[in-house]
Amino acid sequence: MTAESKMWLCDETITVFNAKLDKETGYDRYHSTVIKGVSWFCKILSAVDKGLKAANQFTIRIPENADFDGKTYVEPLEYAEADDISELFTLKNGDIIVHGTVTGDNLKPADLHRNYEAFTIMGVTNDRRPRVRAPHWKVIGT
Repeated sequence: MTAESKMWLCDETITVFNAKLDKETGYDRYHSTVIKGVSWFCKILSAVDKGLKAANQFTIRIPENADFDGKTYVEPLEYAEADDISELFTLKNGDIIVHGTVTGDNLKPADLHRNYEAFTIMGVTNDRRPRVRAPHWKVIGT
């Protein structure tokens, strides 16, 4: 597999909701980016602590050559400082990923979690360094 080839099993679509502080209201607004050609995996984690506890752990792999709907990835700090984010997206802890296509901006996190298969990002690994066979971002969340 070459760096130009696609990663295996990357046939899912997600929507990333990035939080951006609205300077007028002082509240976060969520802006969506639909990404096609990703890998979506979910497993159940469990622990015994005064009873059985379980949670879903999601692992998403986003190839560098996925379809970002015309947008460009930027690092979280650059996204936070940008005045015009209409053509940008990022991957940062606390943002939300939904399985499938969801349109619209400024949707509330509680509504996303209630109405869709969604998770909050807890960690991002940048695997786009040179000599990686299939450059991608790995995103973990619950």
